[in-house]
Amino acid sequence: MSIFQEIRSISPELSTPDLLRFLIKERFAGKTLVTASLRAPSVAVLKLIADIDPATPVVFCVRGFQFPESSVYRKRIVELLGLENVILSDGHEVDVLPGDHDHSERMWAENRDLPTRSFEIVHLNQTLAPYSCWISSVYHMPRSPQLTHRVEVEGRLIRVDPLIRWTKDEVGAFMREHKLPFHPRAVRQKPAPALEKPSFFPSYHY
Repeated sequence: MSIFQEIRSISPELSTPDLLRFLIKERFAGKTLVTASLRAPSVAVLKLIADIDPATPVVFCVRGFQFPESSVYRKRIVELLGLENVILSDGHEVDVLPGDHDHSERMWAENRDLPTRSFEIVHLNQTLAPYSCWISSVYHMPRSPQLTHRVEVEGRLIRVDPLIRWTKDEVGAFMREHKLPFHPRAVRQKPAPALEKPSFFPSYHY
């Protein structure tokens, strides 16, 4: 039985925290990396990771212009969860390692001067090179309906989608239960009053 078959066979019986604990502390101790953004599902995963081992390497994927709110929010989350091993990556690692596949996250990136966004690929081939297990939790794009398992093989890596079973409401409930703040742009107030002249405001795809 391969490592993948072993993990795939036991994962349906494990809760999300138990699966992450098994991967981080037992099966891939010292060989697990987490990718994240600033969306609520990512923060929920980071909370689970921090409860298991706050020294687990975390890579925040960043593309395009970063608004000040996002930088402040990222710092707040890192401090709140006590994450100890955090870096940022702009994902320009396009060279695929010999015998491997391209490993990437998909994100929306902001345009600094216009209220527009662009679709970006964040390549992480060199960053992931020392690791065997990749906990993928950027959650900018909808997951393919064909992906029904939390554990997949991608090249030489075991790639894990820890929240594939979670609904948006479950993520929100988890955030509130653990008193985790949402990104300031995710909390919408009452609509602003109509303006005499149309104005454009940037949206934050953190």
